[in-house]
Amino acid sequence: MRSTNRYADLLPLNLDIRSSRPLDRTPIKPVQAGYTLPLFHLYKEDFVVLFSSPGRESSYVVGSELLHQPLVLAFFSIHWNDRSLYYLKALQSLYADIQVMGGQLLVVSGDGRKELEALVAEHGLTFPLAIDRNYQIAGSAGIYADTDPLWNRISGIEENAPLPAMYVVDQFRRITYAFTDHYLNRAVNVRELLTEVYTAGQAQALSRAIA
Repeated sequence: MRSTNRYADLLPLNLDIRSSRPLDRTPIKPVQAGYTLPLFHLYKEDFVVLFSSPGRESSYVVGSELLHQPLVLAFFSIHWNDRSLYYLKALQSLYADIQVMGGQLLVVSGDGRKELEALVAEHGLTFPLAIDRNYQIAGSAGIYADTDPLWNRISGIEENAPLPAMYVVDQFRRITYAFTDHYLNRAVNVRELLTEVYTAGQAQALSRAIA
């Protein structure tokens, strides 16, 4: 006989329902010195501040075109809160020294053009700055992943963002120096960075002379 209670015939509610697919919590894994940086390209329209000589005339710049001299590839985000301004000032201060040592600086950011243009205007930034679409370059460098958001590591972070990082990359896309700041509490060793830029530049010049 059916119960007069209209809920009595329903199966018991299982409150412990879990997805059969486990959550992906793959951690980020920043590339280290000795690794080869995956090839990347940037559309010229994504540059907020262009190189003085942006390469061949085309709609995009292949990463290898930037390796005629040692490349310091640095990452930036407005979502690092108070550390954002610190890194901007540090990069601007390093820019001229990197060039003196025979290298070139490229800063990439996954932030929006309007925000980056405002920072360039407000702080008089002169180093080459480009938009990293969908964090593709940061992802290939292992410093950004949706599965390991920055807010899990740093309190007060509200948007996922790449780790602060700087790499010296030689003509073969080999990383000769790597700096990553996992907890937004470190500063790059300027002497080590510039020494590596100079050393990589000398090795590159010698390689060209031998060839």
